[in-house]
Amino acid sequence: MRSSHAAILCCLVLPIACSSGDARNGDATAPSTAPATAPTADAGTAPGGGEGGSSADSGAPDAADAADAGEQPVPYVAFDINHVVSTGQSNSVAHEGRPLLSTGQPFDNLMFDVGVMTSGVCEAQGCRTYQTPTGFVPLTEGDTFWYPVETMSSGLANEAAMLARTKLGKPTHDLLVSLAGRNGLTYWCLRKGTCNFVDPTYLHPFDESMKQVTDAKALAVAAGKTYVVRAVTAIHGESDDYGYAVGTPEFPIDGTDGSYRTITSYGDGLLEWQRDYEAGIKAITGQAQPVPLLISQFSGWNDVATSAVTQLQYEAHVRSNGKVVLVTPAYVLDWASDCRHYTANGERQLGEYFGKAYARIVLEGRRWEPVRPKTVSIAGNVITAKYHVPVPPLVLDTQRVTDPGDKGFEVVDAAGNHVAIASVAVSGPDTVTITLVSAPAGKVHLRYAFTHEPHTCTGRFVGARGNLRDSDATPSQGGYELFNWGAHYDVAVP
Repeated sequence: MRSSHAAILCCLVLPIACSSGDARNGDATAPSTAPATAPTADAGTAPGGGEGGSSADSGAPDAADAADAGEQPVPYVAFDINHVVSTGQSNSVAHEGRPLLSTGQPFDNLMFDVGVMTSGVCEAQGCRTYQTPTGFVPLTEGDTFWYPVETMSSGLANEAAMLARTKLGKPTHDLLVSLAGRNGLTYWCLRKGTCNFVDPTYLHPFDESMKQVTDAKALAVAAGKTYVVRAVTAIHGESDDYGYAVGTPEFPIDGTDGSYRTITSYGDGLLEWQRDYEAGIKAITGQAQPVPLLISQFSGWNDVATSAVTQLQYEAHVRSNGKVVLVTPAYVLDWASDCRHYTANGERQLGEYFGKAYARIVLEGRRWEPVRPKTVSIAGNVITAKYHVPVPPLVLDTQRVTDPGDKGFEVVDAAGNHVAIASVAVSGPDTVTITLVSAPAGKVHLRYAFTHEPHTCTGRFVGARGNLRDSDATPSQGGYELFNWGAHYDVAVP
């Protein structure tokens, strides 16, 4: 049977109209599929550019450079059932993920016989029961969240399974995906333990994830199959970002280990989340394999100019040494008309982005890096940014994403004033050159896809966005283009 999730946690912590459960998502009314053929970019590429130098974030060497420099991949160890545990806010449970798209299973991917979601008896403030699964069935969509929805689960599993078979030479890689998300909950209320404003008798999402792992392992053992948890995914950030925007962030908070006020920001929370999930999962499974936390970068703020959470997600990726993995920004997805949630196509495409990163990390044993700066330097009035590029060359594409001005790049001085940009160009397969009108008088920051026009929606044609992408031609199960687009960021220019 499918689990029932009517009215889960609508607007629990947010002083806004109860239409979605999240504070600040965005929308674009673009078609859900991109053009079938690649348009000509408005800036070409040329040979050139090296690597190395200091980090764009702190001046220290970027830990990910080791992977780029030839770090040996982690050997792949096969298991019969490869579990991905998912969590997050309303976009994790596909609040506007309709109509259903994935009604069949093209590979051998699995879900529990109660559905992708296992919570039940859900009310406006939470869920009362855990629906104990008794077996596995083929993974399809249709869990009821007010109405049947398309979560990102099938997109992730089917893309990863396809890549395993067609690209990576692994004839079988069966994924099990389960989900324990809740509308409107901040990090504090989703992490291990509980927060102080949710009924403690409700089923806690973190505890639900641990129940899913316990039951999945037991079912696998009973079937004579080997089992491992490969990753946790989180689609999250809206409610926490609202707290930052109105000046009431929940941080600092005590750590889940009892340490006093050591989680000082949402970024600290992401690192703690990964640690707690990995520790909890390993205690159940006894596995040696790591459990990274894969996150999508929040793009949907719409009531203020800049987002604290999207930057903290970026910084957590940089800080974590591969444990917290920023998969993709969300501005390139298909957004619903409520300006807050993804459509079914947006959910499935996001799942395919997760599946692509999963294949890189799990099947290839290599680090996933989004399109983000590796080094940034300045000489006179010219800023040079060298990027991590999954599939070179870089392209400035103003057809798939409209130009918000200067291709999404901004330069600001120490006072936050904008420094005028004369031009932005791709000057090498991994290099962007930003030429300023004049040399700045002091230190500056480089920003990308960072500023939103308040009280508008978000997406490929409006909102915080940019035109920088790579040339990834990875095939899609759903017929989407899966170029890797530039992450939102604000970095110091050394």
